[in-house]
Formats: sequence, structure tokens, C-alpha cells
Amino acid sequence: MPWFRAVEGFSDAKKSSESKRDDDPDEEVLPRVIEKTILPKITAFAKNVWDPLSTSQTENLTQLCDNVFEKQVLSRRECSQAKQDLINTVVLRMKQSVEEDVFIPLYPKSTVEDKSSPCSKFQGRRFWSAVEVKKKHRSCL
Repeated sequence: MPWFRAVEGFSDAKKSSESKRDDDPDEEVLPRVIEKTILPKITAFAKNVWDPLSTSQTENLTQLCDNVFEKQVLSRRECSQAKQDLINTVVLRMKQSVEEDVFIPLYPKSTVEDKSSPCSKFQGRRFWSAVEVKKKHRSCL
């Protein structure tokens, strides 16, 4: 967005044109903007819109978080509350997704031993679906 690029440009210009001071508050402008405006929006998106079972949505969220956290490295504080809230929200959504969306039915052993039976095939599909969700979640963290 144009306003974000302007703030980012201001921060970059301050770094290159002036001598670096340890207590320069201008160096904190971009990380504070990210903390106060962008991270809460991403957190709300992750909580209300993001589908952890969607590969494209998970990859996009992961890339967005990588880009935002890269910009926030400039902050003197190691882990802000907004960043921690985002991480907690992502973890909570992944847990909910596994609990609510991944269902592996349990059938009697005699039913699933026959690999051509519908019960065995269904259980196998659900199992591999759970494995895929686990892979996606691992890459997100």
C-alpha cells in the first residue's frame, strides 16, 4: 500500500542519510507501524478467514508473515505482544482445524484388513488427509 511504502521509505532514508544513533526514535517507526496496524489485521484474518486446510492460503499467510517479521527485525524489542498474539492465533487455528476437520474413523480390525473394502479405503483417505494437514502446519510455523 502507498502509505506503508512511504513509511518504509522514510525509515530507509533515515538509515542511509544520517549517522546512526542508538536512541533515534525514527528507527522504530516502521516496526511500530507494523505492530500497531498490520499485525492486528493479519491476526484477525488468521482467526476469522484463513482456512488451514487450504494450501494456497497457508502458503500466502506464511509468506506474508515472513515478509512482515523480516521488517520487524528492526525493532529493539525481541517479541512484541502483537506478534505473540498472531503466533498464538495461528497455532490455535491449526489445532482447531485438526480437531474439527481431520477425522479418521476407527473400524473393527477385520473390516480394515481387506484393503479393497470401502471402510478401509475411506480410512486410508482420511489418514493421508491428516498427514497433509500436518505437513502444511509444520511449514507455517
